[in-house]
Amino acid sequence: MTEPYAVPVPTGYRVGDWEVRAPLATGAFGSVYEAHHTGTDDRLPRTAALKFLPTGTNTPRRLAHLRDLVEREVELYRRLSHPRLIRLYETLTVDDPGRPGLDGATVLVLEKAEGSLAALLSRSPRPADGPRLLAQICEGLHQLHEAGWVHGDLKPANVLLMRDGSVRLADFNMAAELEGTHAYTPAFSTPDYTPPELLWSEIGERGRRIRPSADVWAFGVLAHLVLTHAFPLPGGTPTARRDAAAAYARGTDELRLSPRLPDPWRDIVRDCLTRTHEGRVTAGALLRRVEAAVGTTPRPRRRPPAGDRVRRGGRHGRGGRPRLGRQRLGGGRRRRAGRPDHRECHRDGRTGRRARRLRTPYRPGRPRRLPAADRRDRERLQAG
Repeated sequence: MTEPYAVPVPTGYRVGDWEVRAPLATGAFGSVYEAHHTGTDDRLPRTAALKFLPTGTNTPRRLAHLRDLVEREVELYRRLSHPRLIRLYETLTVDDPGRPGLDGATVLVLEKAEGSLAALLSRSPRPADGPRLLAQICEGLHQLHEAGWVHGDLKPANVLLMRDGSVRLADFNMAAELEGTHAYTPAFSTPDYTPPELLWSEIGERGRRIRPSADVWAFGVLAHLVLTHAFPLPGGTPTARRDAAAAYARGTDELRLSPRLPDPWRDIVRDCLTRTHEGRVTAGALLRRVEAAVGTTPRPRRRPPAGDRVRRGGRHGRGGRPRLGRQRLGGGRRRRAGRPDHRECHRDGRTGRRARRLRTPYRPGRPRRLPAADRRDRERLQAG
């Protein structure tokens, strides 16, 4: 352990059926450790990540704040289960009066990752698979927003990388469920990834009002950092970059993106980093543009009903334009798929043969006329 952990836990410490093996990461409010499962429940993995949150000790005001953060994270894990969100297995509470620093702590048993995007960027700036990682991060944001939640603290440390190279979003203690167009989050965030309208926003009794567009701003900063190894706003410190963001929001300075930013991404990042939230792209539209820039196969979408399906391109469409599929009817007639079928079949009472009758809709200026095949069938039936 090379840095002081917010919640020190000794190696070999047991919580429930889990035994702590090694420290993984720490933050301002909690610490994460690798742990081995010693129980017999086959539904749980053999290795997981234990996130210790000190909700049993501290001052009453700090305890209330920590419990609010824990409740936010646990609530999101319980209600959402998506491929791009880290998985929660169970929640435990430490009962150990002999260790006052741990007694009463909340422990989240989470899916274990191989590392974080922050660690990857520190080892290899501008990673070769950066665009692919950004597409998966954007997919996770879209899943959150579609479910009615805002992450509120998107940054490299909260993007985890799995063994198979896939991405998971994590650390949802700042997440909040939308109430209409807004949600309410604690007044804590990372300045480099906070949009200008939230840097000096008013804080009410329920916290700070936040929109999904705040996550879009954070994604724009993250994408610029991954692809260029630089922040999109000038400054050597977070304070200097915060002042630059304020000047940009006031209109006294322009956004100057790095020349190393690839061309397909320039407009994407620019549309994420608009001066006000009204101009920012939504997560759904952003995902489509990112997938196009990366060249990945778009996510499968629900097929429309058969009558509304569209055939595209080649010999099925004039000039490559989409057109509605058609179905063959008797007598060589065609109709648009999904329209009412005016053909009506019945049995002739005398012969027992199946006859066809086509009721053509009346059109002003055009006489009713049956197709030749239908006229021949009718004459044949009438002749007996």
